[in-house]
Amino acid sequence: MKLNHFSHPHPLVLVEDQEIDLITGIYYCSACREWVEGSYYNCSECGFCLHKSCAELPREINHPFHPSHPLILYEKSQYAGRFSCNSCHKEKGKEFVYHCSSCEFDLDIRCALLPNIITGDFPKRKHFSHQHSLLFIQNHYIEPQDRSCSACKEPISGPVCCCFDCLFFLHQKCFELPLEIKHPSHRKHSLTFLPKPPPHPKKCSCHLCTKAFKGFIYYCSLCDFGIMIKYTFSDKVIKSENHEHPFILVSKPFSFVCNACGTDGKYCFPYVCTECDIAIHKDCISFPWKIKLTRHEHPLSHIYFLEEYEGKNKVCRICWDEINMEYGSYHCLQCDYFVHVNCATQKIWWDKEYFEVKNGSQKSSEALEMQASITCVLKKERRGEEVIATEIKHFSHEHNLILSHEIKDDICCDGCIRAISTEFYYCTECDYSLHKFCAELSRKTRHWSLKTILTLHYYPIFFCYRCSFVCSGFSYIQYDDVTFMCIRCFEVPDNFTNQGHQHHLFYDIKHEECNSCGSKRHGFFSRCKECNFFLCETCNMLPLTTWYKYDEHPLALTYHDDHAVDQCVCEICEEPRDPNHWFYHCEICEYSVHRSCVLGRSPYVKLGLTFTYDLHLHPLTFV
Repeated sequence: MKLNHFSHPHPLVLVEDQEIDLITGIYYCSACREWVEGSYYNCSECGFCLHKSCAELPREINHPFHPSHPLILYEKSQYAGRFSCNSCHKEKGKEFVYHCSSCEFDLDIRCALLPNIITGDFPKRKHFSHQHSLLFIQNHYIEPQDRSCSACKEPISGPVCCCFDCLFFLHQKCFELPLEIKHPSHRKHSLTFLPKPPPHPKKCSCHLCTKAFKGFIYYCSLCDFGIMIKYTFSDKVIKSENHEHPFILVSKPFSFVCNACGTDGKYCFPYVCTECDIAIHKDCISFPWKIKLTRHEHPLSHIYFLEEYEGKNKVCRICWDEINMEYGSYHCLQCDYFVHVNCATQKIWWDKEYFEVKNGSQKSSEALEMQASITCVLKKERRGEEVIATEIKHFSHEHNLILSHEIKDDICCDGCIRAISTEFYYCTECDYSLHKFCAELSRKTRHWSLKTILTLHYYPIFFCYRCSFVCSGFSYIQYDDVTFMCIRCFEVPDNFTNQGHQHHLFYDIKHEECNSCGSKRHGFFSRCKECNFFLCETCNMLPLTTWYKYDEHPLALTYHDDHAVDQCVCEICEEPRDPNHWFYHCEICEYSVHRSCVLGRSPYVKLGLTFTYDLHLHPLTFV
């Protein structure tokens, strides 16, 4: 059965319930960017692929979230870059979108066609804080990590009132809050409900937690006293699963250091445990006793104080600042690994939706099933007590691979695109080789920077989202948004050393410009605690040596040029070089060049590689 689809110039052929061959490079549906399973439509000329259900989507729909105009289905974003779904607020790039050009309203196909949304009847409500009517949704589908309440800034849960045109959300309980209240922390006057903090010359902060205002507040203009919505109806006594005694709210504010997180509570209202003589922030009561971070293999336990570490200095393994061991922190019972409470509970490293740790055992919402890259061992031999596979079938190649110890010049691993200097597997029928280590990589694994499971694939050409190089070979792929991570980036830990800097470097989400290239682009940066040196992931992945076609010697990556500025010139483009930026240099020929001039954008694409491209009819060869 053939289909002419509006999104593609060639006819598509229906394939019934057949698995995709991973070697061909066809991995995901172009409409929803999810992996193809079951029946699908395929273009035999260029590998374009659509789920059968995605190919049959209606071109035009009327949607209750945007009743004023119909939504039209397009094959890509109708803006210069990515689009943001007005329902789930996730940024999308290459997938299909339902779009209203008059209002610039967008829904991804998943949100647009959810059955309980399409068939729902949503009452409209008015709230003084928003100019549009709000839809009341009793049973919403919004994931808690994707959207927060505009009033209390807590994750969306339970019944919700929302305006999808403005991405405005209110819990039902926040929608029903009174316009004026009496509060025990400020008995002199009533507090008025404000959707925005009043203008103030100083940084406005909540009087109960001393944190900067977020969301709606209750406010007394006479006394310049304000509290955030989330603290308005604080319980006087809170029982926590993480502490054996109840915490009691103190009715008088005072300054203290929180025993749970070790940060200051400046003249605010703490909760205290009279049995243990500790005072903590309200937010800290809900922190779990055990958590699991992506950056460490074992669960971490919360402690208020450890006598054996009294007087000893410990460093947080996320921010690398010193931890005051007199106050709370998270630590690993099996390793000498400590983390600040506020660092450990950052959403980027810890998310309750992904990890739950109960009774000392880790329970992941995504089961990690180990899967070998070697699909079949054909021959093996014994070396002492170890059994070695000498002939294998590998998921990435159609022919058998043979183990070899004979290292030859100019052999490149097709997995990591680096030179081979140890034993490797090779194909006797074609030019294909793999390091033994690369051949034995797990098909499914986790990475310290991500919460989702990654799957190993072979791909002729892809863009690594960490180092920003165009690459070929193996990549670990994230299912949820189809992002590619090359093997070289995957191997970099969260703290490491680099030959271009004398001190230890650690990954930091906050960064300035890269000291080795001057880049200020958003991306992955590492930092030196000693001297505030920043290194972007692109520079960290630079090869230590490279070749230029007009130089008979290898060029070495060099980190500083002592020549005068006017003498620092690239021998290829003849443009000036910054002497403080890294470059490639041949000591024998006194030959110095910009990194970009000698490497280009594709230092990790194998020469001679042939691949297909959607926008061209014939195979392309990388030269």
